[in-house]
Amino acid sequence: MKVTSRGLKLLLIQLILATSTLIYRDFLLLIATLLAFSIMMFSVYKTVRAKRWLRIVECEPRNVRLKMMAGEEKDLSLFIYSPIDLKLANLPDWLKVSDSILKSGVYEVKLMISPRIGKVYRLDHLTAAFTDPLKILYVDFEIQFELEVVAYPRVLLFIVEALKMIGQAGLGGEVASSRKGRGTEYLWSREYQLGDSLTSIDWKASARLEKLIVKEFSEEAYRAIGIVFDVRAIGPVTSDEINALFLSSTISAARRGIPTTLILKNGSTLISEYRSTDPDTLIKIAISYSIKNYIASGWDVYELLEPKTASQILLIIRELEGSGLLEALHLKMESLNEALSKLPLKEGLIYYVGNVILDSEFVLELSRRVRTNNGELVVLTSEKPWVDLDSLEQAYIMHLSYSKILDVLRGIGSKVMFYREASKRMHEVTILA
Repeated sequence: MKVTSRGLKLLLIQLILATSTLIYRDFLLLIATLLAFSIMMFSVYKTVRAKRWLRIVECEPRNVRLKMMAGEEKDLSLFIYSPIDLKLANLPDWLKVSDSILKSGVYEVKLMISPRIGKVYRLDHLTAAFTDPLKILYVDFEIQFELEVVAYPRVLLFIVEALKMIGQAGLGGEVASSRKGRGTEYLWSREYQLGDSLTSIDWKASARLEKLIVKEFSEEAYRAIGIVFDVRAIGPVTSDEINALFLSSTISAARRGIPTTLILKNGSTLISEYRSTDPDTLIKIAISYSIKNYIASGWDVYELLEPKTASQILLIIRELEGSGLLEALHLKMESLNEALSKLPLKEGLIYYVGNVILDSEFVLELSRRVRTNNGELVVLTSEKPWVDLDSLEQAYIMHLSYSKILDVLRGIGSKVMFYREASKRMHEVTILA
């Protein structure tokens, strides 16, 4: 049994009245003291009586186990029986309730589960509070309810999709030096990608392979592809998002069937560099990097994936380690020019993945260089990098700076993509495939 702020004021008034009564021995002060005491006793009676009823409060279901992706939201309906009105309290930040007030009788409560990062969330009970009608006293108690939520990291969706592509990337065959486009000379066929014209679909090949296949004709030369991944993150949420976006960029590049240049960096430090990497190796490197540097820090691979798939990933990691492809360089780059010189900027397609708020100078210069060289830049970054900040003031300042950087990038002609859009496209492509 605890005292509310109103109850504290009443106790203070009682103390003042009782003291004044003893000093002045006034009859009216005595009556006022007794009245205040009676009000307090009424609240005590109601609260003690309510505690007896609290023993029969029940919740259905009592045990719930859920699996979901970090960043997703799921609704869970609970039916709580209570003979008195209650209020849910002290819910964790990953759990919200549509209505915290529980009416007497059988009442449906809808919980919204929204884990921010990939980990296991547990709740041993629900905490409810009864407040007497005068709002002077209240009592907390526990409602029997156990909830376990296994929130998988965002990057897992892209790892699974990347694994499916190993051995299948490069449907177009070998890279030709001729030009492709809307010409009349047939070059090759490849799998349908979002944005392709429906008029280019090869319906006979699509029916035979049971997936959409398009024909490409000579006109415009294939552009070289480069990926820059800056591994820095502001916190766990943005770290999860940019790792997922890194896999997304490698999948997009691999689908084009063209050797790709991959640069992994940490600010001005070059972690790894891969020149003209074939699609299969590119995907394997991306999967291995995500597993070793992100997943392994908080998960066991066998917790996330089926045994067969987990074994496949571990074999890939051992294969790349044996070939030395996963060795880190950690070389200091002296200038932006040194970093940019490693990329195929001339009429190339460049993916930049990272938190642009931490790497603004590099991204803006990259955007200008790509435009000067008639290339295309796609920036994959966190939509709200400030979600990892605790200070609202710092978050607002970052929001202002971030908005300005994105405006400049779009003004130069760069395309900006967030995790939500990349995830949606991944689902769409998976359905088409």
